[in-house]
Amino acid sequence: MVWGIVMPIEERLIIMAISGLLVLAGNFPPIRESKLSVTLRSIGYIVLLLNIPHVDIVSSILILGGVSISVSLTGFSLHYSKIKYETTSLVVLIDIFALAILFTFSSKFLIELITFWLLTELLGFFLIAYDSIIGVRREAMNSALKYLLFSMIPTDVALFILLALTGFNKAARIPIHDLFVNVDSPILTALVIIGFFSKAAIFPLHFWLPDAHSIAPAPASSLLSGLMVKMGIYGLYLVTKFNINKEAAFLTLFIPASITAIYGGLQASIQHDIKRILAYSTTSHMAVMVLLLFLYMLLGDKIFVYTLMIYALAHIIYKAGLFADSGLVEVLTHERVVGRLGYVSRIVPLETLAVILLTLSMLGMPPTVGFLAKLLLFTSISHYLTYSWIYLAILLIISIEISLTVLYSVRYLKVHITSKDIINLKKLNLKALTMKYYVALMALISIIITFTLSIFETLYVEEIKLLGEIIPVLYVSLAMLLFISLPLYELFRVEK
Repeated sequence: MVWGIVMPIEERLIIMAISGLLVLAGNFPPIRESKLSVTLRSIGYIVLLLNIPHVDIVSSILILGGVSISVSLTGFSLHYSKIKYETTSLVVLIDIFALAILFTFSSKFLIELITFWLLTELLGFFLIAYDSIIGVRREAMNSALKYLLFSMIPTDVALFILLALTGFNKAARIPIHDLFVNVDSPILTALVIIGFFSKAAIFPLHFWLPDAHSIAPAPASSLLSGLMVKMGIYGLYLVTKFNINKEAAFLTLFIPASITAIYGGLQASIQHDIKRILAYSTTSHMAVMVLLLFLYMLLGDKIFVYTLMIYALAHIIYKAGLFADSGLVEVLTHERVVGRLGYVSRIVPLETLAVILLTLSMLGMPPTVGFLAKLLLFTSISHYLTYSWIYLAILLIISIEISLTVLYSVRYLKVHITSKDIINLKKLNLKALTMKYYVALMALISIIITFTLSIFETLYVEEIKLLGEIIPVLYVSLAMLLFISLPLYELFRVEK
């Protein structure tokens, strides 16, 4: 009941209820540390895939990516929490946070979206502040407050502006994608766009993200950087369907996103903390997604939405996987500075192979889903190069961003692969090795999704039907990857 309005009970809500109950059942204290817990929680997330036919295609992709990493994190978060904190309290927060984000993407009505959005923000605050709450790191609370002020509050302003313009009755009865919201005032357009891009960490409201994502526990960072920031992108996607002021949209989207794409990449390239490398990387990639939305807003060509979906899906998986890896490295070595690492491949070669695969996805190399994203990114923009200087400018910005991605990707790989000796074997916490399989699963998902998208044509856009045509390339690259994996594994491996 929302202000006297009865919310309709439909199959979508029943699926969400079953999913939530299964995940919560897996967190029941007597079984939380058992294999049954991981099984129940995984099934709970997988059930949410049944909601895909009930939502639009952008929500579908976000749910698919979110479920993929949430399933992978069920076991990872359990082992991480037990080893690092000697408690499983973190697991419950991680699961409720993941559910809140997925429920946000599953929302059909504006009032639902606002409710789950606010819940997600509150849970995000507690996860960022987790180390401070349990008395481990006092500065975690400062990062959480910064997140509250510069990510949560601007977004809430945008959401309540939309609610005020829509009214409670329509917000609870008319599906979001059927709503007509008039925000053609330059001020309203700017406020709504700034509100949503603050969640996506776009300049000048980007600075909360590096601190928040680097200080949060690794499973929380995986969800924050992989999935939660996509809520900002989803909000901006919804704005493209409203009546907006395009001049205000240009000033508040194109210029800040262009700055962020390059600035984030430059910052990632000079960081020494492995989690800050990944955090700044996220701001850069989110800016590229905002630029794609800007082009869609400008032209109305759905190819940019399609490219955005694949790019977002790739980012969800590889960024969640890399943040999970950073957590494993930290727990294993008690170290996060790149210069003091470099020997991880000799302790856990499987993890290194998984990180190489995830990095290949970030670089846009086959046979990962990042390759599809990169292919569509350049193809879609190149199609309009003769129309205006804006398209050439965006192409140059993205080219610079990709060059910077190469720099910080190599920097991150140095955590695993250099000639540096193991500093102190006795210092290693070998219990962390139990987490390696879950990172490997995320890397494997990146390949599985690539072939799924290539084989099934349900997502095709008429203008560019190239996924089916590149299947031979994907099979050849997969065969080559498998061929070199075994010698690489043997190369990395040392006697324990």
